[in-house]
Amino acid sequence: MNTRDFRGSITIDRGRVILRRNTEGEVWLTRSEIARLFGVFEAAVRANIRAIYRSEALRMGRTQRIVYGVEFYNLEMIAALSFRLRSLESEAFRRWLLRPAGPEIRLVAINGKEPVC
Repeated sequence: MNTRDFRGSITIDRGRVILRRNTEGEVWLTRSEIARLFGVFEAAVRANIRAIYRSEALRMGRTQRIVYGVEFYNLEMIAALSFRLRSLESEAFRRWLLRPAGPEIRLVAINGKEPVC
């Protein structure tokens, strides 16, 4: 499996979060990418990942993939780490995660029937 097939990306620029999902709608990052994203040391990311798994807050099978010996973590783990790490970038990511939903509600007709609220 090519790692580009499932990766996606996240960037934080001046407090603005840009999320690019893969074709399955997922994002997977390495520990070093998460450290760069949040502006912290990789050791802090590694220690907090261990603590999250040890506390059984998240399950390894759902949040981690290993491809060619490289460990990747999904958006669920990245979100959990953002609440454990202290940096301006992790704070911006938390604000992005918790932002209120937009006021728009999209109604979609299914099988030609009128949408119901």
